[in-house]
Amino acid sequence: MVNSDLFKNTLWIGSEFLKIFYSPVGVAGGFIDAFRGWKFSRSWVRFWFHLPSLVLLVAVYLIFGFSVFSRVDSRVQLFTVESEKRCSTKTLEAISDEMRENDFCKAIDWVCVEKDDTKTNSVTDRKNRYVELLSKRILSIQPANQSAHYRLGMIYSLTGQMEAAVSEMTGLANGNFGECPQANAWMAKELLKQTVAGVRVSSQELLGYLEKASKWKDVDFRLISFYARMLEKKGETNKAISIAKQAAIGRPELTLELARLYSRIGSKAELQSAATSAEEVFIKKLNSPVEKESDRLAVAEARKLTDRLEQAAEILTEGLLKKSSGPITKRELSEIQRMIFLKTVFKTEAGVFQAELAMLEKAAETDPTNPNISSEISKLRQLEIKPTKKLLDVLRKQIDLGFSSVTTHISLAEGLFQSGNIQGAIKNWETALAKDPNNLGVLNNLSLCLARESEMNVPRSLELLTKALALAPGNAEILDTLGDVLLIAKRPQEAIAKFELAIRFDKSRNGTRKKLVTAYRLTGMDGMAEATSKVIEKIEQAKSEEEAKAQEKSVEK
Repeated sequence: MVNSDLFKNTLWIGSEFLKIFYSPVGVAGGFIDAFRGWKFSRSWVRFWFHLPSLVLLVAVYLIFGFSVFSRVDSRVQLFTVESEKRCSTKTLEAISDEMRENDFCKAIDWVCVEKDDTKTNSVTDRKNRYVELLSKRILSIQPANQSAHYRLGMIYSLTGQMEAAVSEMTGLANGNFGECPQANAWMAKELLKQTVAGVRVSSQELLGYLEKASKWKDVDFRLISFYARMLEKKGETNKAISIAKQAAIGRPELTLELARLYSRIGSKAELQSAATSAEEVFIKKLNSPVEKESDRLAVAEARKLTDRLEQAAEILTEGLLKKSSGPITKRELSEIQRMIFLKTVFKTEAGVFQAELAMLEKAAETDPTNPNISSEISKLRQLEIKPTKKLLDVLRKQIDLGFSSVTTHISLAEGLFQSGNIQGAIKNWETALAKDPNNLGVLNNLSLCLARESEMNVPRSLELLTKALALAPGNAEILDTLGDVLLIAKRPQEAIAKFELAIRFDKSRNGTRKKLVTAYRLTGMDGMAEATSKVIEKIEQAKSEEEAKAQEKSVEK
């Protein structure tokens, strides 16, 4: 009988334990029933029999739960490690930046230096697809994984899926998955790239990305430089200085940007200190295995900012002699030599300009393609300084090869126009317009030259002036020229309206009033012509009296 009861109890205990696997609710229910029975019978037998099964059930669930979390974390870690092994985030960032380098440099007006073509070829399509797959697997397990979103965004950009890339990066930059300054840096560069393509970008949006990007310890220092410049343009000079100073603490090379900032706002003492600090940072790298062309350029700029032009030229010449520098250094050295030349230009007591043309020749020899050299040569005509044959040859060659600047052709056109060579002037104005289609001065002067050469050119002249007024509504000089062209076209009534409008925008235009008198007479408005002539006389008389008083004061001194 006892054995029978023991057998039954053993079967009962076994069945209760088995419920852990097929009826976990039953285990919990049995424990609750045992606890309730204890309240009435005060028998602990059933209670103690059920407690181990309950503990075991809880243990099983805990083990299962932790194993699930462990498996998730380990899979994410495995995919992340594998993805980094195939192509690291740093490599993706480097390639992404390299692809946008030219546009980025154009957008921030920065010289593009030291391209590394090996980076572009370091990631194959196969690697791209594999990293994309791993990132998507991570996101299927952890949808808010920031690093996976970031890597996926860069892969999209590298494979030409720009819409998807911008979508990923915008979400990251806006903080959808926590702070992500590197995504803000990516978005800032992307917006700057778009400006090169002529896309209008919100400066407020760009500033927002730049502010967050500045918190990234590995941010491209040129972004900080541009951010400081934007703040300065907004009138937030103190904030710009603060940003530049803070950045320079972690990245000493950014002291150069601080020096540039002080140079622009005219803080000489601070400029001297920042430039000296910047020079010390970069000069340590020279003549060492880690020297880069940009290091030597930075030392030269620090010296140039503090007006040590000869020393700046010396450090760049040294780099060229050691063949550790290239075309960028040649251009910068040529520019510094040009600046040294400008310091030699002076006016004698006899009112004659003189200059050391040998220094300008030296600048031309250093970099014959430097467009600013042809600009200086063309300006010599205005100073009545005769260029040397070598300089004239450089000028002709630059024009033939298309290296000459807009300023060069403007100076040549002005000189030819003053000498009566209208056709030569038109040729140079046309070249200047091709190089800078929205230059108001070029549009204005070319239209006048064309109309004076022939009435057949009047339609084109009016077309150019219409474009100029669309760019600068209310510009008195353009309105004055428009009146001139309308007079040439024998449309004096329309010319009167333009001359009057020009005077309304600029009361001091006495020359325009004289043209207005002519237009009034051509239309038979003699009364208006007389009245305007009297206004001209009063203005000229008042001006003569002011000049006489000023001359008397100068004599007394």
